[in-house]
Amino acid sequence: MSTLREELTAALGEDDLITEGDDLAFYGADRCRGDWPVAPSLVALPRTVEQVQAVVRACARHGAAIVPSGGRTGLAGAATATQGEVVLSLERMHRVLEVDPAARLLRCEAGATVEAVHQAAAAHGLVYPIDFAAKGSAHIGGSIATNAGGVKVLRYGLTRDWVLGLRVVVASGECLELGGALVKNNTGYDLRQLFIGAEGTLGVVVEATLRLCAPPPGRVVALCAVPDEARVLELFARVRAHGLTLQAFECFDAGCLRRVLEHRGRADAGPFDPPSSQHALVEVEVLQPGDDAREATYDALAECLADAQDAGTITDAVLAASEHQALELWALREDTSESLHRHHPHKSDIAVPVAALPRFLAAWRQCVAEHLPGVEAVVFGHIGDGNLHLNLLQPEQEPLADFQARCRAFDAHSYALVAAHHGSVSAEHGIGLLKREHLHFSRSPGELAMMRAIKQALDPKGLFNPGKVLVDHAAP
Repeated sequence: MSTLREELTAALGEDDLITEGDDLAFYGADRCRGDWPVAPSLVALPRTVEQVQAVVRACARHGAAIVPSGGRTGLAGAATATQGEVVLSLERMHRVLEVDPAARLLRCEAGATVEAVHQAAAAHGLVYPIDFAAKGSAHIGGSIATNAGGVKVLRYGLTRDWVLGLRVVVASGECLELGGALVKNNTGYDLRQLFIGAEGTLGVVVEATLRLCAPPPGRVVALCAVPDEARVLELFARVRAHGLTLQAFECFDAGCLRRVLEHRGRADAGPFDPPSSQHALVEVEVLQPGDDAREATYDALAECLADAQDAGTITDAVLAASEHQALELWALREDTSESLHRHHPHKSDIAVPVAALPRFLAAWRQCVAEHLPGVEAVVFGHIGDGNLHLNLLQPEQEPLADFQARCRAFDAHSYALVAAHHGSVSAEHGIGLLKREHLHFSRSPGELAMMRAIKQALDPKGLFNPGKVLVDHAAP
């Protein structure tokens, strides 16, 4: 009987199979660095759907588990092989197969980057509106597996809102066609939605048909200085009530901005004097083409912010007078994660109802002070959809291992607060390995039982991504 390695070599060729060396570790983990080993046995790099099917069937015959892998930009360990699994990388299946401008559809392989999809859509005067910082590396397949959101969820929704069809290889090796180019298809269960956000635990996405839309005629961007977190929410309500079409409403605190400025070597070059405790980045859509429409939108936002300043909701604001200035303001928000990196942040990606944000943050900061003395907490996120990125920064004199151990012990307190405010322990990043022990804070026993039943029905041998999301699904 042939070995798994021999079968995969026959199916893929030696150049598309990694069996040893540093590349095993490179492909074996995403950006989440937990206290688990990185130990893939092989890395398969198929170039066609038929080769993906061959890999899945060979692994099933040999009882070898599979970790589907995209751009490995995830932050929850979902694309990490810890038990000798075969990593199934889609990076060589990266073609944009078709753009239909009339129907506003794009069909691509799972290994196409989100940025490549943006570029292909733009070539036809259209946009794929799911946008986030890792778009240059993140694959469409991975963004579907994690139901990626990003900075424009307030206006455009999540990835699942833009996926019309999928081709998915399941545990039997069969390739299922789920949906397609039809907008209306009311014929029973929408199985496509099961695979969106499933983190590769039910099958591997190999192709997607995506909706596109017309680009907005323009935008107006402002950065606001806000006295406290409660008034950030007040500003959000004011902008909405003013009749402006919000595309994004982001927040970041003084600690985030300070790290961004230090990272740039310009610690004293902040946008406001005196510095502000909180900041809100507001982007509104210009609804009609032309300079007159942009000027009218600019004036409307300026009027709204002037009223907010008179009411004490904000203390200052900077409105971008050009697209270049808009990009500069956005960079203060988009550079936050990179600027925090050297402080080894312990991250939590959570969501609570928008109205509960100030109460939750006050309780969470108090909890940090009680349980993690000496640890600085900084927060940024997407206020418009209730999604916050909570970051705990390593004290300079504390060994990293000790800091990480303290933070892991703190997670249960943090997620209990999330549950008490009717929130989610993962708004964007998924569960993966990182949060599987905490999933019960966001899912009821009945929901967890149903999720296990779906996993058992679609992947009875636990072939795909064992140990991810559901804690009791181990490798075969």
